[in-house]
Amino acid sequence: MKILEPIKNGKFTSTDNLRNSIFLAGPCPRVDFTDDWRFEAFEILKELGFNGTVITPSNKNYQTYLANHDKDDTLKKQTMWEYETMKKCSAIVFWIPRSKKRLARTTNIEFGDWYNREGVFIGWPPTAEHNEYLQVRADMVGKHVYYDLRTMLADVVKHLSVSTSKAYFTSDTHFSQERTFVYSNRPFYTLEDMDLTLYSNWNKRITMHDIVYHAGDFGEISKLKKILGNLNFKTLHWVLGNYDRAQKAKIEEILKKIKRDIRIYENYTDFFDVVSCNRYYIVHEPYQIGTFSPKPKQHEFALYGHIHGRNFAKMNGFEIGTDYHNYTPISYEQVTWFTENGLPHWDKNVYCNKVQFIK
Repeated sequence: MKILEPIKNGKFTSTDNLRNSIFLAGPCPRVDFTDDWRFEAFEILKELGFNGTVITPSNKNYQTYLANHDKDDTLKKQTMWEYETMKKCSAIVFWIPRSKKRLARTTNIEFGDWYNREGVFIGWPPTAEHNEYLQVRADMVGKHVYYDLRTMLADVVKHLSVSTSKAYFTSDTHFSQERTFVYSNRPFYTLEDMDLTLYSNWNKRITMHDIVYHAGDFGEISKLKKILGNLNFKTLHWVLGNYDRAQKAKIEEILKKIKRDIRIYENYTDFFDVVSCNRYYIVHEPYQIGTFSPKPKQHEFALYGHIHGRNFAKMNGFEIGTDYHNYTPISYEQVTWFTENGLPHWDKNVYCNKVQFIK
């Protein structure tokens, strides 16, 4: 188990390569670090056999760093470090032993940002003070509140140690690509903010034991190694998109140096479910389906990208592009819901090419 702190050897540590990681959120000591609750959490996680990275915002080196650097710049760097690691990690643990000594004012803001998200665990000891409002807000979204740190951490480790779906599906993430950020009118402040949101939505849902199907236009190829280093998955099936195909040779060269199970496909790959007998073809452009399946059968569906949420449904498939799905990979259970409860019951108003005006 690796423990990552904000400052080491006189500089802020890297926020990259945080696959299979847990962020320990909650009140931090300002001066006396001997009673930080995170020391207990470290021991519990070791006993549970967690073999990933544990991220702590507690910064015993902060005052030393501050003595040699600008105060405002140091605060900004600490804040950004916490923000980025919370985005990239696989799970966030909020343990809030609030007291007169530990007011947890910053925690209130972070809790508001994260309390209703996936991959976030929340709790406090029965002796904690003034957490009643947090309890109500957690109850409002059905978020379970823990009152024992060991029990909560055991559930976190269990969550990160299993496959959470048969597979996940996404497309057109366009990591680090300025053109997509601008021309697709994505709702982010900056390109970096877009990347962090994509990382967060991916890693809070997908574990290191999951299979992912990506229908192309993955991201900026010059940054591919860094991008893949920030993502959870056991196996990645990557169908090349129109942006990717032009750089296929470069992609293959990069992937040779990455020791992960990543498989690329020129045109398509497929996924067969033995229970439903549905076969799903993962393809980048929806029109391309005709090049390898000229007569689609009743239980064959296309899962495509490319169109960035502009025309979600076809009679024999639908879009898995991240723009349509709140910038989040969708699970196999969501895919089967669309094919069994969506497509068969929609009418010509969904599938028509244009609006018909009655004169």
